[in-house]
Amino acid sequence: MFDFIKKKIKDSINSIQKKLSKEEEKEILEEENKEEKILKQDKVELKKDILPEDKKEINEEIKEIKKEVSELKNEEKAETKVEGKEQKSSAKKKSILSHSITEEDVEMIYSEIKSALLENNVALSVLEGIEKELKARLIGQSVSVFGNKKYVENAIKESIAGVLIAYGKEKFISDIKSKKPFVILVIGVNGAGKTTTIAKLCKFFLSNGLKPVIAAADTFRAASIEQLEIHAKRLNVQVIKHTYGADPAAVAFDAIKHANSAKEDVVLIDTAGRSDINKNLIEELKKVKKVSKPDLTIFVGDALTGNDVVKQAEVFNKEIGIDASILSKADVDKKGGAVLSISYVTRKPIIFLGTGQGYDDLIPFNKERTASFILND
Repeated sequence: MFDFIKKKIKDSINSIQKKLSKEEEKEILEEENKEEKILKQDKVELKKDILPEDKKEINEEIKEIKKEVSELKNEEKAETKVEGKEQKSSAKKKSILSHSITEEDVEMIYSEIKSALLENNVALSVLEGIEKELKARLIGQSVSVFGNKKYVENAIKESIAGVLIAYGKEKFISDIKSKKPFVILVIGVNGAGKTTTIAKLCKFFLSNGLKPVIAAADTFRAASIEQLEIHAKRLNVQVIKHTYGADPAAVAFDAIKHANSAKEDVVLIDTAGRSDINKNLIEELKKVKKVSKPDLTIFVGDALTGNDVVKQAEVFNKEIGIDASILSKADVDKKGGAVLSISYVTRKPIIFLGTGQGYDDLIPFNKERTASFILND
């Protein structure tokens, strides 16, 4: 995941580094020329009113001043090469060897990474969020001539993390345990991986000492109930079902009723999808939600569909209301734009990423780790 974004952003950061370095080198050169000019002017003034025997001593003092300036520069370079070494910076060194980041600098940085993110299916509203984060973190900051690349990398990483929303694994488990049974409604379009994701969630709950039951409320798609039953048999989890064409809300109701009497911990309600989000689907899901009164509504989307899955999540969130998302097929998503966009656009967290077909291929989403992964090899 993120293969294209990683390369593009790295190229952008290298370009930014070169531009900032050139500007800062120019500032240093101007500062040196200014100092040289002052020294020459001082020499002229001194010649006017000093005695010949004092000239030698003054010239020696001037040489010492130049030597001190040179040593300060060399010391700054040496300190930046030693990782973790505390930098010793005086007010004089900062004025010579640092650059205060301006809004123009940030706009240059943003323009470099904007095209890279757009090419990788990142929503425009997310880019605007990253731009705001970058401005807040960078404008007015003083960065070393020799350390600006790392500083910019960290700022981009933090800005990307700042637009993501995660639902921590521990909080998720704690929320599930807070009520019995805890009802989860799973929604999404056809082919997004809802049924497989439900099986993975069952495995996750079993691994954490929680007993789930599945409501086979997708009574529309052929073989959907049989598919659930195959997974449930492998995991030793019960499925509550009706016949095809039955009322999905009635299936959900019966599953919750069963979980109450059997003291099950979690009810996972599978629902129908369509190739597109039509009125019939929306009305059906609204009814299931009204009857089941879920504690959590999870949208499952296919990461490979890029901007399409973001638009789907927006519609489901507006029409049905979602509390969190799970993105399937994240392991084969080379661009990663959906992962960066969906939580920001819906303002709802990502709980898990699906990373394969196995029941254990469901990893908790971590926004800091995701941001770091994009910028690191």
